Amino acid sequence: MSNKVTKAELASFKENKDTFKEFSNGEITIFWQPEKCIHSANCLIGLPTVFNAKKKPWINIHAASSKEIMKIIDTCPSRSLTYLKSTKLVTSKPRKVAKKTPKFARIQILKGGPALVTGNFIIRDHKKKKIKLTNELVALCRCGGSSKKPFCDGTHQVICFKE
Repeated sequence: MSNKVTKAELASFKENKDTFKEFSNGEITIFWQPEKCIHSANCLIGLPTVFNAKKKPWINIHAASSKEIMKIIDTCPSRSLTYLKSTKLVTSKPRKVAKKTPKFARIQILKGGPALVTGNFIIRDHKKKKIKLTNELVALCRCGGSSKKPFCDGTHQVICFKE
């Protein structure tokens, strides 16, 4: 899975500057959307020299290579962390690859956390109205404590949710 910023996300960032934080080293720019974070801790575990929740700012983009950072950001299941490569350093245009839409939804249950849903799916509310999705991946609350139901907001960690 790649967490490169899509054109739609980039447009959204430009419109809603208060919904994300931006970190750049000249080669890549990291976009962090705290409201999307489901606290999987992949970033903290995978690259603690860059991602350290005990420091301010919590992202030190100069503590590792851009390649290492992108590799770890690609493991972020909620896409709370995304990145954009600098176009100034690209010497050739990458080939466009046709994106295949998956035929089925995939659901991954995270231990003590949310259910991650990817693929071809629709989410409806209790009145059967479609819920607009901005990502190809959603984290659904399993603990019942989320204030963003049906989506996860990380409350499972606060209430020590166990399966």
